[in-house]
Amino acid sequence: MIDSLIAQMRFAGSLSLPVVVGIALVAVLAVLALYTRETKTLPQPYSFLLPALRATAVFLTVLILAGPVWHHRQVVGTLGRVVFAVDTSGSMALSDSQNSSDKDSRLQRASDLLLGTATTPGWLETISETHSIDVVTFDQGSPTLLWSSDSETDRPATFQWSAEGKSTDLSAPLSSVLETINLSSDGSGQESTASDEENDSIRRAAVVLMTDGRDTNTGLQKGTSTAIAQRLSKLGTTVNTLGLGSADEPPGVGIVRVIRQETVAAEATLAGELLIKQYGVDGQPIRLRIESQGQTVWEESITMNQAGQQSIPFEIDIAKLVKTLEEQTPHGLRRLNEVLDFVAKVETDGNDVYAGDDARDFRVAAAKRNRRLLIVDSSSRWETRYLKNLFVRDPSWECDVVLFGPQTHHPTIERGDTPDTFPATDAGMGRYDAILMGEVDAGQFTEEDRLRIARFVASGGGLVIIDGRHGELRKLAETPLGEVFPVRYTGPAKESPMTLRPTTAGLEEPVLGLIDDNQQLNTLWKSLPKPHWTASVELAQGAETWVEAGDGEADSARKTPWLATRMYGAGRVFYLASDQSWRWRYKVADRFYGRFWNQLIQAVVQPPYSASDQFLAVGTDKIEYESGESVLLRARLRDTRGNPVTDSTVDALVVHQGNTIATVPMSLENVDRGTYTTMIPPLPDGDYSIRVRASGYDESALLADAPIRVRQTNHAEMDRVSLNEDSLRQIAEAGNGIYVHQSDAQSLIEYLKPLSSGTIIESDTVLWQSFYWFIPIILLLALEWWLRKRAGLV
Repeated sequence: MIDSLIAQMRFAGSLSLPVVVGIALVAVLAVLALYTRETKTLPQPYSFLLPALRATAVFLTVLILAGPVWHHRQVVGTLGRVVFAVDTSGSMALSDSQNSSDKDSRLQRASDLLLGTATTPGWLETISETHSIDVVTFDQGSPTLLWSSDSETDRPATFQWSAEGKSTDLSAPLSSVLETINLSSDGSGQESTASDEENDSIRRAAVVLMTDGRDTNTGLQKGTSTAIAQRLSKLGTTVNTLGLGSADEPPGVGIVRVIRQETVAAEATLAGELLIKQYGVDGQPIRLRIESQGQTVWEESITMNQAGQQSIPFEIDIAKLVKTLEEQTPHGLRRLNEVLDFVAKVETDGNDVYAGDDARDFRVAAAKRNRRLLIVDSSSRWETRYLKNLFVRDPSWECDVVLFGPQTHHPTIERGDTPDTFPATDAGMGRYDAILMGEVDAGQFTEEDRLRIARFVASGGGLVIIDGRHGELRKLAETPLGEVFPVRYTGPAKESPMTLRPTTAGLEEPVLGLIDDNQQLNTLWKSLPKPHWTASVELAQGAETWVEAGDGEADSARKTPWLATRMYGAGRVFYLASDQSWRWRYKVADRFYGRFWNQLIQAVVQPPYSASDQFLAVGTDKIEYESGESVLLRARLRDTRGNPVTDSTVDALVVHQGNTIATVPMSLENVDRGTYTTMIPPLPDGDYSIRVRASGYDESALLADAPIRVRQTNHAEMDRVSLNEDSLRQIAEAGNGIYVHQSDAQSLIEYLKPLSSGTIIESDTVLWQSFYWFIPIILLLALEWWLRKRAGLV
């Protein structure tokens, strides 16, 4: 009850409440100081009660300067509820006007509609007496409540918001309403069939999306915005959309993204593509360039005669850049990867309204030590041939191929520690980063060969198993090496074509990213050439499926793992249920095939250490992280004789701009190797250096560090910035509401008015001009006079 009274007390004086309270407290202290001189000789309770009564009366008297007002609020009937959800993503900062005198952004136009202008009342004022109102903002995360009429606070004069969101999720505000407000009469989620008279007593509601309609959230969502809008409509909440912006794309150019490998060989050529966009500058020359270390390392001029996007390939010789960085490396520090920073830029002589995407920075790790891959198979299958060509020709890999069997030049397996032989020792096996094992002749593998592979994986090596038609791997799986497999065999191979479908877990993994448009990724996988057969397998304990093979398109079709994975010790294992991914090369060569296998091998191998010194080697799993990602740090510690150190207390130090901003304990990972690991929690956007501190070592002795960058890499928010009216119409139609463009915004508020069958009656009682305020003061003074008389002071 007291909370309710305070909520309805307002102050309308010329002086602010804190100032008046300050004056009142000074007056109270003065009264107490003077009065206690007179009452200090009196018995209790007169000595303290008399000053307290006088002080309270003085406090209430001075408080009149604040203009106390008692606010009454009464609801008659049933109010409709309106939730205004305002998009605050980056595209809402655009003005849609090339006229310098008319530069109001889309977000400012939304603010003017809600709060009004000097000549036009706002929507909040227009319906505040008949509707319950919430104003929320949204971009890529959970919506934020800015103001609610239920809080009984005054309508805001301005909103403290800005259009800085990195992406837009149109389903976010709809999901929030769905989760927090149940507007159906019985909570069943079924459409109401009550009569009009009965519906008058049920609160009706509406959601208004104020946005440009560009949904750029690329993560996996709980549901699409249209599906959620349809569910809300069944619960009695209409979903309406207000389009802000122009349906025409503003003229200009920009870089959508830079496509390249994250790691290349130090002496190799960095090859990639610039995906650029152009609207409204057809036929104008467009200049592209890439800069690094203060100099231009690649440039090209093109002309685009059609609006849209175009991919421009580039090649950069990075050897000189790596050499320059090596000359700057401190003495005693050896960098195994040199991090190269680049900036891609685009320019045009034509009109370029938005310059925010005219430059994109990116970085690449130049590996000074080539990764080593061992390919083992018992026949030269098409899959093996194409994989051999892919990795043998890649300068960032040293690839050895061991082929043995009746159809090869070597009927029996040759063992040794020379190139193109199967390693005869653990040390020889340890020189490789990963093994790509096809359908090998299980009979030619000795028990020691199988154990050596298992030990290799358990100690951190990578293993990719590609099944074949002849069932040899089924025999191998029956040996102790079968514990490494992420699958168990259940029956004979299926000879019918199977459709490939990524799982929810698989879609979140970079391995399956065959295109950059994540929203179309699932469709692309289903369209890939189908394997003509697959092995019949099921998941082993602790494994997970990333791609399934199904015997049809329906959800009820029978499914079996096609790409499965698991961790075995410190290493990762992948299993492919058929050897026909080479069919993806049909008409597109290595566009999908090469990208998939490069990403798969990168995922199976442990990331190399970034740098090392006499005692320490340190590295992270990546050099660039998405905002919100954790950082996996690995370190290897040695003593003066090169022996592993396992009894040290090791911490990771996160350094930003020369200051240590975080310390994270590291745990011992492998006793034999003296390796430590930790997971650093997500960091704010910026550049960091990860260092290591270990007990028993002077800080100056541990020089190695791992440079990383954290940033938002999803730039889809500004790829297309025109108003997407089709999307907003679909959402409104699904939500049983209407779509309105900003030019006809007034019709939307008229549409919302009939939602309410009630009204709010508000009135104010000016307390400082009424007996409600003065009666307590008079009673306090009267009580004080009576007590003074009892105490003999009158």
